Amino acid sequence: MEADPLAGVDQVPWFDVDHAYGEATDLPKNLRRLQSPDKDTRQGALYTLYGSICHQGSRYTSTPLAVPFLYRLIERPDTPERGELLLFLAFIATGLNSDELPLGTDVALQRKRVAELRADPNRAKIIKDGLDEFLGDTISDEDKEYAFKGQNNEYLRSYIKSLRASGVPEDEADWWSPEVRSYNVVQDGLDTAYRCLKDESAEVRTSAAYLLAWFPDRMSDSEQHLMEMLDSEQTPVALATAIISLATLQAMKEDFSETRIVHRLRDIQSRSSSCLVTWASSFSLVKLRVNTEKELTEVMKLITGDDQYPERLKEELEKEKFPFLDGRPSALTSLAARELQHLKGSKHPEMVKIIASATAFSRGMDLVTISSALLNIAFDGVRPDSEPDFDDLNDLQQEVMRALNNTLEKRFEFGNYMMVLESWNLPSRAEDFKVFIKHPDAFQSRL
Repeated sequence: MEADPLAGVDQVPWFDVDHAYGEATDLPKNLRRLQSPDKDTRQGALYTLYGSICHQGSRYTSTPLAVPFLYRLIERPDTPERGELLLFLAFIATGLNSDELPLGTDVALQRKRVAELRADPNRAKIIKDGLDEFLGDTISDEDKEYAFKGQNNEYLRSYIKSLRASGVPEDEADWWSPEVRSYNVVQDGLDTAYRCLKDESAEVRTSAAYLLAWFPDRMSDSEQHLMEMLDSEQTPVALATAIISLATLQAMKEDFSETRIVHRLRDIQSRSSSCLVTWASSFSLVKLRVNTEKELTEVMKLITGDDQYPERLKEELEKEKFPFLDGRPSALTSLAARELQHLKGSKHPEMVKIIASATAFSRGMDLVTISSALLNIAFDGVRPDSEPDFDDLNDLQQEVMRALNNTLEKRFEFGNYMMVLESWNLPSRAEDFKVFIKHPDAFQSRL
């Protein structure tokens, strides 16, 4: 075993790479603080790293350089909070891709974008765009123009310096996307995650299983290791995480003919005494388009509250952290709704009504997720080309519109929610929405 997992950290040219707050010269200190015997010091260091090298999901030129050291810390059994470090690696790899999670990561699309940039003959414009992103709001638009025209080479030199320090030649396009570089480096270290699936700590096993969900390029190896975990895992939250990760990888194939996994999940579903494991199995089967009444009913229990099911399930979640909820048991309902959004309301009208009722007690991003899924189901996945006439909507769609107005009118100022409405060509201002649905109050206010 290597004596010091952070050996060599001081030899990295951190002053040549950046994070959210400038030069990344503080990274060695914060990486070392992850080994502190004091828990508050460790948690403070991890909080600082989240905010610097993966600030609100953004990755920087320093981010991929920190990943190998995080993996080496995880490899050491005496490193505290290794489970949290594994979750941090998942965050580094995927960022805040709320549109993708838990549906999967389309890294192929990101790589395609980079390849297109590499083939672009207009190198100058690419560098200008990259420089603009690099500088951000640190200087005025006028100074940016000077930099673009070569009249202030200090900024351009700083930018190119950061590219070289991150190990990528500036004539390559990969520098344009630190997100892709960070994702690739995390993927390169997945053998550590495979070993962690057999760790003594249930938290480490759970976090390792979660990390594997986002790397379809390693699908074959990951599926093998996760299937083995299904045979041996006894901790419900770890088993449930492995089940959903396995289904997420399989679903990214867009090939739902893998009966081996379906049969294994059905076997677990029928035998498990854990509400969480039973629900995760049903949830994963729906993800794999096994839309029988049994699976749909099980997933919908989180929305209907049938037989105190959510309460019993949340009791299990209080014992261990379930990564797919990001620490929020309330997210169970939105997780269920998102997975049901591929269904058509014309075939499942009762489902639409049940999900509509869930908007009354939802808040924040859960509300956004549920409303988005609700609209997708109610309109059978077909977005109107322009704002529809309320009278042209069918009875079920009109009922959804009224439900959104009745329960969400005080939340129209929530930006993410407004974006959901606009994406469906629906009014995003409360007063306009009332007019749209021909609400009596809208016309009374105009008298």
